[in-house]
Amino acid sequence: MVNAFWLDRDLDQTARWLVDKHVLSSVFENAMVLTTAVQLAGYAADDPEVREDLYYSHADHPLTRWAAAHRDNWEYLRAYTEEAHDEWRYRWDHPPEKTHGSWATVESLDGDALADLDWPGEPSDPPQVTGEWRADDYVEAYRLYYANEKRDLFEWARDRSPPPWLDEYRRDST
Repeated sequence: MVNAFWLDRDLDQTARWLVDKHVLSSVFENAMVLTTAVQLAGYAADDPEVREDLYYSHADHPLTRWAAAHRDNWEYLRAYTEEAHDEWRYRWDHPPEKTHGSWATVESLDGDALADLDWPGEPSDPPQVTGEWRADDYVEAYRLYYANEKRDLFEWARDRSPPPWLDEYRRDST
């Protein structure tokens, strides 16, 4: 399943709080979402050669539908993915010139063609793909989800440490 873990509105902070596994999965999975979303909005519709180089996956997933609805939504997810990519470089000590292949695919998109797309909806908050963990605010929902459903993944490399809010959001499993 694809997901973006909106742990803060400051996307740099969000990337620092992602567990190691989600740093990498955020780059890979959200590159798929971003390239699928632009195709749903009409990108490269007449050019099968361009489409062949893009990911197309999870077209009906709530995150993909959200990203395809409006350019602002798509740009927000792109910024999230870029921060995750920067964090990937940092955590595993990759040099600045090293680019993850999935991120390179996103960077290869033609900005002028993106601007010309017919985005069908309105800008909105990201969907809460958080199972039973719901809140009025998507960041609150993701913090609840992370603190309770992702505990088994808690590992942060280098000098990264767990988010300070984890205990506040943990719930008894009774």
